[in-house]
Amino acid sequence: MKHLLTLVLSVLFLTQIQAQESTVDPNAPYLKEKKIPFFSLVGVDGKEITNKQIPKSKYVCIIIFSPDCSHCEKEAADLNKYADKFKNVVFVWDSYRDMELIKKFAEKYNFINRPNVLIGRDPNYMLPTFFRPRMTPFMAIYLKGSLLKVYEQGVDVLELAKLIESN
Repeated sequence: MKHLLTLVLSVLFLTQIQAQESTVDPNAPYLKEKKIPFFSLVGVDGKEITNKQIPKSKYVCIIIFSPDCSHCEKEAADLNKYADKFKNVVFVWDSYRDMELIKKFAEKYNFINRPNVLIGRDPNYMLPTFFRPRMTPFMAIYLKGSLLKVYEQGVDVLELAKLIESN
């Protein structure tokens, strides 16, 4: 009986580990299309933000977030803390949540009027449809317009800095 219990618990444990490792939707369009996708966000100032308005930059980081997500808040705080390491990165923060929550998030992390930060609401759910994130923050890093790396659960900012420094 002891061995059977141990076997059952082991199988459950291994199944849980495997489920946590495979968070990528195998049909997500970004796996086939490696260029920055078309998108149209409503910025916190009410103006439209599209992929065509992204300033020419070596790196673009698209972040799908929720303003009330604690992991998203930590990501934003850490990116602010090490902002000097990301001057050559354009960050596109995208959420489908209520605009007032997005504005409060943008104000809290000083994203408004920052030249390398675009933040807004995705009323047509374009980026989530393209990336199909299963949790937030979801991050897609582009190098010269081509997908470099995806972080399904956010990333330690120092790891992100190393990735950028190495390319």
